[in-house]
Amino acid sequence: MNRKTYVLLLMSVLSGVAAAQDTLYIKDEAGTAVSFAQVAIQDVDAKKIKFVQTNEQGMLLVPHGLFSAGKLIIKVSTDGFHQQIDTISKGRHLVYLKTNTRDIGEVVITGQLGAGSVSGSTNKVKLIDRATIEAKGAVNLRDLLQNELNIRISQDQILGSGMSLLGIGGEGVKILIDGVPVIGRQNGNIDLSQINLGNIERVEIVEGPLSTNYGSNAMAGTINLITKKPKNKGYDINLGAFYETVGNYNLNLGVTSRIKNHSISAYGARNFFDGWTPGDKWIEFPKKELADSGRFQQWKMKEQYLGGLKYGYKFKKAELIPSLDLFREKIVNRGYPRAPYQISAFDDEYVTHRQNAGLEVISWLKKDLKLDIQLNYSNYKRIKNSYLSDLTTLDRKLLANTEQDTSRFVLYFNRVTLTRNNFDRKFNYEVGYDINYETGFGNRIENKRKEIGDYALFGTFNWSPWNWLNLKPGLRITYNSLYKEAFVPALNVKIGKKKHLLRGSIASGFRSPSIKELYMEFVDINHNIHGNPDLKPEISNHVQGWYNFNWEPKKFQSGFELSGYYQDIHNRISLSQSADGVNYSYFNIDRFHARGIQSSVKIGQKQWSVSAGFNYIGTASNYSNNRYAYSPELVSTVSYQLKNGTTKFSAFYKYTGKVVAYFVNEDAFITQSFISDYSLLDLQVQHWFLKKTLSVSLGGKNLLDVTNINSGSGTSGGAHGSNAGTAPIAWGRSFYLNMTYLIKSKQ
Repeated sequence: MNRKTYVLLLMSVLSGVAAAQDTLYIKDEAGTAVSFAQVAIQDVDAKKIKFVQTNEQGMLLVPHGLFSAGKLIIKVSTDGFHQQIDTISKGRHLVYLKTNTRDIGEVVITGQLGAGSVSGSTNKVKLIDRATIEAKGAVNLRDLLQNELNIRISQDQILGSGMSLLGIGGEGVKILIDGVPVIGRQNGNIDLSQINLGNIERVEIVEGPLSTNYGSNAMAGTINLITKKPKNKGYDINLGAFYETVGNYNLNLGVTSRIKNHSISAYGARNFFDGWTPGDKWIEFPKKELADSGRFQQWKMKEQYLGGLKYGYKFKKAELIPSLDLFREKIVNRGYPRAPYQISAFDDEYVTHRQNAGLEVISWLKKDLKLDIQLNYSNYKRIKNSYLSDLTTLDRKLLANTEQDTSRFVLYFNRVTLTRNNFDRKFNYEVGYDINYETGFGNRIENKRKEIGDYALFGTFNWSPWNWLNLKPGLRITYNSLYKEAFVPALNVKIGKKKHLLRGSIASGFRSPSIKELYMEFVDINHNIHGNPDLKPEISNHVQGWYNFNWEPKKFQSGFELSGYYQDIHNRISLSQSADGVNYSYFNIDRFHARGIQSSVKIGQKQWSVSAGFNYIGTASNYSNNRYAYSPELVSTVSYQLKNGTTKFSAFYKYTGKVVAYFVNEDAFITQSFISDYSLLDLQVQHWFLKKTLSVSLGGKNLLDVTNINSGSGTSGGAHGSNAGTAPIAWGRSFYLNMTYLIKSKQ
């Protein structure tokens, strides 16, 4: 036998062995793969039981050595479906699960050792699924979070939309997309309106520190956006169009495809907003505007282009996933005509560029041992150009260099984790490291360039001595290039089963100062702000507890939750007036405290559901002599779906109470500031046509017509006046039409 014949024979034998691999596929009634289903496999003779889990494509390879009697008994369980028990023999097998409308759950991964159900996670995770994103008519993350409990949205018409979580500002909230940090903070916040949801499958929110898992900025909580991925063979094409009466015109396209070992996810979108100011007509279409005072708009004109591509190639035990995402936004701030002739005006343009290039390598070293390697390059650039515009000829002249500004930030991110997550074992773990190396460039940064490196080792362990108890300790050791090492421990506990669940968390948080806070010099006619290179990192201690009760009688399901938390932050970074009374700089205030209590209730059945939630949050600092200022929130959601399943009605309401804060003014008096209370109400009706391939939604946003609310300050303890103003909350009442069309290949 020559070498060529031997090689051909060997390849034939190997291919035959591969073809004979015993494989199990789990799908729902519509033929969609059921990801991360839990499967118990039992040999009918030996009575041995093996616990395994399907992958993201709903597939698993049956472990060798279990077919001693020729047949196996399998028990498939996962949230949202009835349990399925079957007997299989060798070969390829397909199991269909029936939907259980009384037990609909979702898979979450944020802060977990592996993918699992919401009820099964040790950390308390809030999940917003794709159905909720569509029911809210949410185009971006700001739209989605506007009505969420414990989250408050702020608006700056130039810097964008910010947020606070559990009473702590956006600088303490980590925002991730598929586990990769989003960069480009302005005034401490990521602009939520720049994060588009067209390619997002779900959003996972963990309240409380996850610094052990994700490092700096994850003090108040973590928001992880999970992108759409192909689940079935063939392709899916999503076409979308959105129109809102205030002048929003959006188009988007998404494609997912899986062919053999190859998978592709691609998306593209163009969002355009023509601006809005109080007094505008409630419905407008683009038109030429007069060069008068009406050219100034409170909500600035904005145009966004975005797109991305993710490719995956699956080997036998590994998957290679490169990706690229691009984003461009232009905001136009038109000024008032200048006196005395009203023939010219000062205009500003703000252009933002984001590029994210990534590579992820996933390798299964064993059936329950996963190695995940992430490499990512993020480039954020923001350009401000100021012009003198001639309103008669429409010519523009770029102003002097002092009016222009370009800032750029580059992040190199590397994260490697080794995870064992086996339902058959009482002890599982995740260990790894991550590297965040950020460089800032700009004329307003000291020496025009500064760098910060953050290097960490971390480990999280899950011990379940009994099926009703989970203990999850963790530790992160961080070394920052500007500071000494920091140790960030955490302990999470879950007690109980599905009906009664008690969770507790004791965790430390960590946030290192940003390049802007350390080195920025922002001096112009309106600003005199200087960075402070002597800043210390923020360190927090956090305690939180939850109680969940789930009751599921025959005809409906209900749930109740009660939780409370306390967080103590040392060396909180704050922008304050310097001792000279002229300049402003960043300083470490000694202590900042936040505490709150919340409760929620939900009841529903197959066609309808009603939920309501309430919280009461207070904050204090040594600036206010540790005097707490409290504010309430109330949210409610109602949904109803017709029996035929083709029409759904949704309503979202949120009351945000008056926000009061205390600070010490330049005269050393304790001063009170406030933002008035307000309510938001959104309604939508959604109908599906053509076998649920065409979705048409009609909705109304901000139906109570909240625009600007009162804000200001008043001084106590001295004969001082008050300073009243307004804060923008939303543009006026609007109505929208949203259409999506799905094209699926035949299986």
